[in-house]
Amino acid sequence: MRRSKYLLLSILLTVFYLASCDSDGNNNTTSPEPTPMPTPSPTPDPGLENQFGLINTFTGLFFDKPLDVQNAGDGTNRLFVAEQRGVIMVLNNLPGLQNGELIQRNVTSDMFLDIRDRILFDDSEQGLLGFTFHPNFTNNGYVYVHYTASNPSRSVVSRFEVSSNNADLVDTQTELVILEIPQPHPFHNGGQLVFGPQDGYLYISMGDGGPAGGLGTGQDLTDLLGTIIRIDVNNTQNGLNYSIPPDNPFANNNQGIREEIYAYGLRNPWRVAFNEMSGRLWSGDVGEASREELNIIVNGANYGWSITEGTQCIQQGCNPSDFELPVLEYGRSTGGSVIGGVFYYGNEFPELTGMYLYADFVSGRVWALQYDGFNVVQNVQLLNFNAFSIVAFGLDEQGEPYIASFDGNIYRLERLD
Repeated sequence: MRRSKYLLLSILLTVFYLASCDSDGNNNTTSPEPTPMPTPSPTPDPGLENQFGLINTFTGLFFDKPLDVQNAGDGTNRLFVAEQRGVIMVLNNLPGLQNGELIQRNVTSDMFLDIRDRILFDDSEQGLLGFTFHPNFTNNGYVYVHYTASNPSRSVVSRFEVSSNNADLVDTQTELVILEIPQPHPFHNGGQLVFGPQDGYLYISMGDGGPAGGLGTGQDLTDLLGTIIRIDVNNTQNGLNYSIPPDNPFANNNQGIREEIYAYGLRNPWRVAFNEMSGRLWSGDVGEASREELNIIVNGANYGWSITEGTQCIQQGCNPSDFELPVLEYGRSTGGSVIGGVFYYGNEFPELTGMYLYADFVSGRVWALQYDGFNVVQNVQLLNFNAFSIVAFGLDEQGEPYIASFDGNIYRLERLD
């Protein structure tokens, strides 16, 4: 976060939360990526630049610090919204397109999950941080959540099951703890959970644990902080409630390196998402003093923190090219805390097809980025929300994007006249 992250905490209730043919390339494979190089933003497409706004999707509904939006992929067209305090709400009767027009409906909201009794939630970066549904959710009813807990302070990744009597309610007695990670400070917790669309493994984004400047955890391979974790939750081994994918970069090492690590050297990877067409995993990484960055997460790659911040050296004599460089970075004149986004493959805005939508928490800007598999082809500002509140993106089952804001609302894009 900018300078120390305490600035954002004071701005908003002292809270921060803090890839066929498409713009992410033609290669439908998960083979090793070429190292992407940051490129200058090209001339914006005049048909996209500042031609969009946000509309409050669920008027009459208020969400308490919403920070994750997901769909279950089960054909029910429900939307789920996580609130930092420890609940997930389920929304039915969502708006939809009819003859190209968005039809608003009387959306209903019910409590899907309530784990307020077991999480550590305060006015920092702790609480319920992310959730996702098992790829076979329709049959097994598995929901995975990432939250912080106390005594001792730790991050917890758990599995719950939907009630056998009510598809809109999780049975909290079914919790199975998958993984626990000690937390030294209440900051930089990451929190996103996502299943790989091609490998079916669970990916977990973990921040470096704070505080400002970090503790070097991003470069400590015996620690899971500052990493992207990849585990197989469909199998178990060695007394764990998961197994290590055999192609994880440090699988079966004898050096004490954590085998769960998929990539490392990250500060606070706030929101990660796959482009399901290309198989690439993208992440925003919130900066410390000067740079915000977007990264393609590559198996075994080191992203430099806290030796580098983006392409800039922090430690004297470092060489940024020794690390995986960001796809794009920007400085404090543009924003202060990047919010990783989603890839658009919906029907409402064909001009955005295949583009990566992301935002900045501080400046309120929302962009659409086009990537050709090697470089950023275009990075267009769609709108400026002009508020300190955008914290997450989500997609419904039709691939239409939603934007969660700490003002208590969930928004949709709208094209300006």
